[in-house]
Amino acid sequence: MAPMQAVILLAGYGSRLSRDDLPHKSLLPFDGETLLSRHLTFLQALDIERAHLVLGHNKETVKEYVRGLNLAMDCNFIDNDLYRTTGNTLSVVMGLRHCHGDVLILDGDVLYPQAVFSDYVKNSKPTSFALVSADVDNTESTKVLIRPDGIIESFVTKRDLTPEEKLDFEFGGEAIGFFKFSAENCKKFIEHYEKFESDCIEVLWEIPFTEFAKYVNLDPWIITQGPACFEIDTQEDYLEALASFNANRDKY
Repeated sequence: MAPMQAVILLAGYGSRLSRDDLPHKSLLPFDGETLLSRHLTFLQALDIERAHLVLGHNKETVKEYVRGLNLAMDCNFIDNDLYRTTGNTLSVVMGLRHCHGDVLILDGDVLYPQAVFSDYVKNSKPTSFALVSADVDNTESTKVLIRPDGIIESFVTKRDLTPEEKLDFEFGGEAIGFFKFSAENCKKFIEHYEKFESDCIEVLWEIPFTEFAKYVNLDPWIITQGPACFEIDTQEDYLEALASFNANRDKY
């Protein structure tokens, strides 16, 4: 595997989770670990050169927690003090600006089996998005449409697909929250963001990535094996993820 750095998106407040007992959503517990410790130890096992953590909410507490893990992997902290008024596209770009070479980007609120994650990192194309099976009629999910040539056409979230979209494109599944950019496409996306910053700064990454897909090939990586991956937005999501984790501990 070519040398790679990672960006973990951790700036958000996580208000939908309603867990005042935790300083940060990424510190949700899973059998003595947390989402964040799992991300970092898995990245270290994959020989990721450096992890860039983009922080906002309770950032100093998260920094102290990471330092306490005593990892061998280098961790760089990036402060996004605009996290309350901007979308996570800004955090993506802030992380990419610190990277050299190919980059792996992760949402901080995702639970996944280690083998599934490792397979994606090692074997997917340098610019690709991990997808999982999903309900095509789920309004809230990040639905991915695939062109006839197998390349990603667009990301659709917070709305239903139109009849034309269902007719013209294949439904690839849901983008689960980890993806990769080649070194070349990192630079291209930063340039795209800077050109359209006023349109991008307040939105989630799905919107500028759909525009980006018009002139850069974004490959899908469809996950079919292993127990489920979970994006954890609410306490109900966490309980569902925890139940799957407890039932499949040897696979997570």
